[in-house]
Amino acid sequence: MPEKTQFSKAVRKTTFAEQMAESIRESILSGELESGAALPTEPELAEQFGVSRAVVRDATRILMALGLVEVQHGRGVFVTQPNNEAFGDALLLALRRAGATAWDVEQFEQIIFPEAVALAASSASDEEIAEIQRLAGEYIQFVGDFHETWWHKTTPAAELNRYREAFFQVRETIFAATHNHVFRQLARPLINLRNLRDWAEPESSSPETFATLDSNHILGLVEAIASRDPAKARQIVTRLMELPPEAIEAMRQTAVGEITVIPVPPLLKSRDED
Repeated sequence: MPEKTQFSKAVRKTTFAEQMAESIRESILSGELESGAALPTEPELAEQFGVSRAVVRDATRILMALGLVEVQHGRGVFVTQPNNEAFGDALLLALRRAGATAWDVEQFEQIIFPEAVALAASSASDEEIAEIQRLAGEYIQFVGDFHETWWHKTTPAAELNRYREAFFQVRETIFAATHNHVFRQLARPLINLRNLRDWAEPESSSPETFATLDSNHILGLVEAIASRDPAKARQIVTRLMELPPEAIEAMRQTAVGEITVIPVPPLLKSRDED
């Protein structure tokens, strides 16, 4: 009698709800069901798939867990807008559990971001560059007041959130200008991993000093993309992202997601004077 073949992988059994959810998932991913589109009603889905309404509800829960649909009470079930917030939260949680530091994020960004800006410099349309310039201008108008309150440790939570969002919008628009779908999808999750930095203030410094440094950083990004020269853009951003040893060491001691307190190096004043 021939010996039976042993297969290492068992056949996966799927429920009717999983099969139904998979069918709808493929319709969403293919674009057949667009963002904002309403799914058929529960009775209609039950009839179309030949299943009970309980199966329809289970399939809906699976799709909700995947972030593909949402239930709007009194209206029905709708396809969600693409949203990377859940992925970003999961990534931060995974990094925290792995013991990642602020430097892990910064080091990764020092590799990735210059390339993203270089790609944007060669791919951005005139309209996209104008939008980046507009957002940069709005950010610069805001940073003076922010650094004044940050300096005196009186920044309201709403103002801190506004500062972060203004910064994020500039960066997110740069990622979008690459016209690369991977960069665009990773933009917000990667930006959300960035730690706020609290540079210790020496007596010779002032809120205006930090506001100027902050503004110059954003203006440098605008210059890099507006140059339409990938090599020049890469060089500008690499220089903008250089950090002194004191900052790197502080980031190594800070868990990802936490504020990094950094001693101000002598380089700070010379950058302001350049």
